[in-house]
Amino acid sequence: MLKISNETKIGLLAVAAILLAIWGFKFLKGINVLKTSQTYYIRYANVDQLRPSSPVLINGLQVGMVKDMYVDPEDDKTIVVVINIERALDIPKDAVAVVVSASLMGGKAIELDIPHPCSGDDCAEDGDYLQGRTKSFVESIVGNPAQFEAYLERINLIYDSIAQPGNPQGFGRTLVALQNSLDNIEVLTGKLNHLLDASTSGISATFANTAAITGNLRESNKSITDLLNNLNTFSTQLKGANLDQAGQKAAGTLDSVSAAAAGLQRTLVSAKGALARIDTLVAGLSSGEGTAGQMFTDPELYQNLVRTSRQLQLFLQDLRLNPKRYNTVKLKIFGKNKAPEYNNPLEDPAYQLLIDSLEADYRKRANQFKN
Repeated sequence: MLKISNETKIGLLAVAAILLAIWGFKFLKGINVLKTSQTYYIRYANVDQLRPSSPVLINGLQVGMVKDMYVDPEDDKTIVVVINIERALDIPKDAVAVVVSASLMGGKAIELDIPHPCSGDDCAEDGDYLQGRTKSFVESIVGNPAQFEAYLERINLIYDSIAQPGNPQGFGRTLVALQNSLDNIEVLTGKLNHLLDASTSGISATFANTAAITGNLRESNKSITDLLNNLNTFSTQLKGANLDQAGQKAAGTLDSVSAAAAGLQRTLVSAKGALARIDTLVAGLSSGEGTAGQMFTDPELYQNLVRTSRQLQLFLQDLRLNPKRYNTVKLKIFGKNKAPEYNNPLEDPAYQLLIDSLEADYRKRANQFKN
């Protein structure tokens, strides 16, 4: 089986990327190198903001793109536009390339106006010049300005036919009916005004009677207040005379206080039992009972923690002095990449740190044996 090296793969990938970049650059300039195309030149007095890569259309179908634009060096005023027709189309020599507005947003395009099919010598060849013309925005929207007046006349005829009052489908009849409705509303408002004028005296008498009633209520306000005060005094006396009910409420209050005291006593007993259990737990931990007690009293666990801390300190010291042991990454792209062998330094502080730790441990054990 044929094995392709990594260098060959990278080379092929680089060549493909370069070819793709060249194709994309040409495509953005309006040239598709993957398709056969024909090139034509057109002269314009004004291109109306036409840009390279703008589409070339025939009856709305895109058949090419604008390849390049430059000022004609012969007169320094005429603009020469170079277009590419990507399809194998026969373009007659008298075809007109019209610059039109492609959309309301202002984009421009070239519309090829082909008056008749061609064959043989009647067709334009690659590199020929075509006739050019520029359409204004209004002409691109409404078409030929000579036909605009005809459109206006037709619109006027349609408006007149719809606005006639005798036409049942027009809005002229609706306007007449709306005018009649407004006249009826005016007559109705006149009748309402006449009715209100005739009822003015009755309404005035009604308001006068209402004022007299409110006046009588105002004069009797003191009597009404005294009556309410007497009722309030009487209800207070009745409430104070209900001694039996007050005694029952006092007895109920005393019962509630007794129940609360009994609950407080039970709470104190429960708290005393909880404190006794906590004392028992602490005593067991101090004597080394159970897993938690052994963790607090086992000297071997303490020694293991000391050794682990010592090894971690040595590891951090070695990481600081020899970082290449831990950050070396082997990569193989072009040829072999072999990391150099590691040589221990002659004076490694990690060894001295280990010796000092062992001496401290020895002195501690010697002191324990003496005691």
